Amino acid sequence: MYRPVFYIILVSFLLLFVGCGISNSKAKKDFTAYLKSHHKDKYDIITFKRNFNAASMNPNLFWVELMLKENPDIVINFQWNAKNKALYITSAYRQDLSIESLTHYQEQEIVLKKQLHDALKEHVLDLDINVFNHSISISLDKEPTIKEFEFFSRKISYIIEDYPKTWTREAHVDFKIKTEKKGFYELIVKPNTFNDSNQSYRYYPNSIITNNYGSKKAEHIDRIVQQEFAQPNKPVFLRNIWVNQTHLNSFYIAVEKHEPLKIKENKNNLTEAVGMYLVKMTYPNLEKKKLTYFDYKTTPREGIHLFLIDQLPEDYQFLIEHS
Repeated sequence: MYRPVFYIILVSFLLLFVGCGISNSKAKKDFTAYLKSHHKDKYDIITFKRNFNAASMNPNLFWVELMLKENPDIVINFQWNAKNKALYITSAYRQDLSIESLTHYQEQEIVLKKQLHDALKEHVLDLDINVFNHSISISLDKEPTIKEFEFFSRKISYIIEDYPKTWTREAHVDFKIKTEKKGFYELIVKPNTFNDSNQSYRYYPNSIITNNYGSKKAEHIDRIVQQEFAQPNKPVFLRNIWVNQTHLNSFYIAVEKHEPLKIKENKNNLTEAVGMYLVKMTYPNLEKKKLTYFDYKTTPREGIHLFLIDQLPEDYQFLIEHS
């Protein structure tokens, strides 16, 4: 009964607050004059609309999209503070932010993508690049070998190192066969221009990590895990897979064990996590070579992922702990 009234009052307040800001027509007129004065009509305005943010409660923010006239492929977007006549920069945004820098970034991104496509297209079935997420997706007709991982790492790092202000982190390269949505293997390519020495945990160069879901191999591993460890009313869940960094047929697998709750809730047979198996297996047979169990009564569940990584032999490690 009271909720609709509350929403009506809230919306009315927001509309009233927004109405206190600079009008759309005046804001756009001032912005057009700014572009003409500072950028000599280099851009066309595609979008200019109020972008009121309830978090900042600033009625003078506008969402802007500009197209570079000499290259229509370059479209930049940002928030504009009509009162300050400047780009709006949040306190969390520490990088350089200007119309010039955004344009330069887009120009570099277009060239970088083209270079990556030209360098890799003859070696892959399909290729997708997301510079913003620092990710590359590669489709092959079969799973990559160690030599192929090394080949792609050299090719990719050689290119992205030329764009340190555009590709600012390590590249996450997903390898999948053509029938999969997501691959089993992911390669970490670290350009020399990226310095992560101040981070608590960082990747070794050319680390190979695995995805637990989405690929045929992960589904096969999960089926074996269920057959081996699951019991009636005691399900298990595949949590992590670690691959030997030089021999791709050897894995360590983390399997979480669940047991029924002593007190049933809502008449459902709910379970709770009670511990974690760490199992060494070889592919494709996935026969157990080594088995260790960590009970949550003595080994805390919180932080179990990093704890298990510390238990792995060196050949399976892909993270460097900050010393």
